[in-house]
Amino acid sequence: MTSNTRGALWMLGAVVSFCAMAIAARELLKYMGTFEILFFRTGIAFLVVLALASREGWQRLKTGMFGTHLWRNLFHFGGQAAWVWSLGLLPLATVFAIEFTTPVWAAGLAVLFLGERLGARRLVMLALGVLGALVILRPGFAVLQPAALVMLAGAWAFAVQMIGTKRLSAVDSPLCVLFWMSIIQSPFSLALAL
Repeated sequence: MTSNTRGALWMLGAVVSFCAMAIAARELLKYMGTFEILFFRTGIAFLVVLALASREGWQRLKTGMFGTHLWRNLFHFGGQAAWVWSLGLLPLATVFAIEFTTPVWAAGLAVLFLGERLGARRLVMLALGVLGALVILRPGFAVLQPAALVMLAGAWAFAVQMIGTKRLSAVDSPLCVLFWMSIIQSPFSLALAL
């Protein structure tokens, strides 16, 4: 299997996983609050990360960038909270359309904070992405409803955490990033769930 095929399969698996997570979160919102759902999501992720760390080695969890992990995860937690809360109030297509603006925000933030450049091709692709989201959203007064604005803030928070992930992935392993995500987000979600 080529690396491109493997990458495409991983992406397909991620899309299926995110769709299943959205449907599950929407159903759980009938019985639980946003922060309870986030606590269980983070807790299950923590158990998975511990199992992987025991197999791959605990030394892979060390980091010299705790501050970056902290701010990255505060934004990620905020984005997740906005996403889950919005799932209960907006059609799934609207939530995903707003979430698909994340790469646009991330590209702008990458220019500001990572020194990346936006060439003509990337600008056209970003513009098409925004136009696609607008087609799905059909702008009007409905877009200005509070849940849509909360989801827009969540998309921006996800973009900020992407910048943090890019910085961290240059020095820390993916397992390390996931470990610190679980460790940092678990107390927040537990406190808010209680």
